[in-house]
Amino acid sequence: MNTEGQTDWKRREGWKSALAQVLAVAVLLAGAVTWFVHRGTVRKQTEEHLRAARAAASRGNPADLARALAELDTLFQVDDGARDAQALAADLQTVLWLDHHQPGADAKAREHLSRAEQLDSRSGERFATRALHLLAQGQTAEAEKFLGELQAQGASSPRLTLAMALTLQAKGDLPAARQAFARAAENAYRDPRFSSAYGLALLDEGQPGQAVEAFEKALQANPDHLLAKLSMGLAQVYQGKKLEEAQRALDAASQKQAELTPVLRSRMGTLKAELALTRGAADQALQDADSALKAVPDDVYALFTRARALALRKDTQARAAFEAALARRRTAPLLYLDGARSLQASGDNASALALLDAYEGTFGNIQVATTDGKKVRLLEQDGRYWLARGGLLEAAGRQDDALGAYDKAIAAKGVGLARAQYAKGALLVMRKDYENAKVLLATVAPDTGAGTLPEAYSAMGDLLFAQSAYAAGCQHYYFGLVRARAQGTPREELAARIDTVKKGLESAGQGAMAKAWVTETNTLLQ
Repeated sequence: MNTEGQTDWKRREGWKSALAQVLAVAVLLAGAVTWFVHRGTVRKQTEEHLRAARAAASRGNPADLARALAELDTLFQVDDGARDAQALAADLQTVLWLDHHQPGADAKAREHLSRAEQLDSRSGERFATRALHLLAQGQTAEAEKFLGELQAQGASSPRLTLAMALTLQAKGDLPAARQAFARAAENAYRDPRFSSAYGLALLDEGQPGQAVEAFEKALQANPDHLLAKLSMGLAQVYQGKKLEEAQRALDAASQKQAELTPVLRSRMGTLKAELALTRGAADQALQDADSALKAVPDDVYALFTRARALALRKDTQARAAFEAALARRRTAPLLYLDGARSLQASGDNASALALLDAYEGTFGNIQVATTDGKKVRLLEQDGRYWLARGGLLEAAGRQDDALGAYDKAIAAKGVGLARAQYAKGALLVMRKDYENAKVLLATVAPDTGAGTLPEAYSAMGDLLFAQSAYAAGCQHYYFGLVRARAQGTPREELAARIDTVKKGLESAGQGAMAKAWVTETNTLLQ
């Protein structure tokens, strides 16, 4: 090869060139080190702020959520591209929007969710929040499909489970929803949000006793959780128990006015109205319910309490008020069943029956899975509905239809089985079908006194008196009085029952037994 006129390149490179190359490499290495140190610092700060945000949010009060969001705002100043932090911000703003009706939270929730999706966050907050937004837009089927696809891919988290529970609730599959709420609460027992959501679902189902238990678990996670406290107070009033505790919850919340969101103010007004209803103060209850609705015009519990106050006043607008509550939440049995009872107590049986017709229209086509994997109509397992319907039909004088409803309540074999058996047995006693009545009542009012329904023992006493079995009848009446006293029946009511039995014995020519009856039962009034 001809190399004439060329010089050796190695000879051409001097010490100055080599030094320049070394310096260039040094600059590059310094830059890389600086970048890695900076990146490590950013990552550390991001993790610290994210951890602090989650810790604050887990307490669940609006003030805690605000502190969590403040941590996230600081984080975003360091790293706006922290995708899981954006998803958490979307989740917290969604809670403030949907659970608390905080003004402006909806727009912020959508903004953070969009950012989290752009960054492709894979956290449970991102996907659960998307499902909740679909639900808020009324797209229940889309939310169910979205969550089902995630589930098929193996995705799992308490937030996703809670989103599925809310979706099933909106769909009307209440048994499956109840199971999902319970799983979410169990898996996230340190966060009061999940147990509180379960409690509200049970409240909607008209199960205040179980709702109180769920709210108690929320308060174990955070004894100062305002929504759980006020909601548990509402459940206690519905249950008719521990009204003093409900009043204390109201008083405690009133001391934190600066922390109250629209929903918390509405819940306070509703609880205050319900406590007024327990005193029979319908006008005061109506005023308090209207105040609650000023905070949140479509709050379902405030609407329901307002309707109950109107029913207590025997106002003709009561039915429309209950229907307004139903328009807000059509899959809440509480609104139908307790609403029907309130209308029946006001003397408006036609409107009460109309509410139950609406209940059947809502749940009539809902199919639920049984323990053996089969699908059945939800109403076939809904003993509470058939029991309520039977009572209304009986009050309307439609005894044959009432017996049919009671039969369906018995066939459902639910938790209300004993009450359904009593209701049918008492109606058969009224119809003088003593033989069939006795078969039913013997199961819920046994001779041993082990039954729990005072009214069932009274019905059996009526049956035995009708058959001139006065001694056995007195024994059953006595069992009923003992149960009633244990369950807190007022002394005046017990005295009235004792007097009714005494007069029944006297009219049957059983004067000596009547005196013995009064002597034996007087101890129950002491």
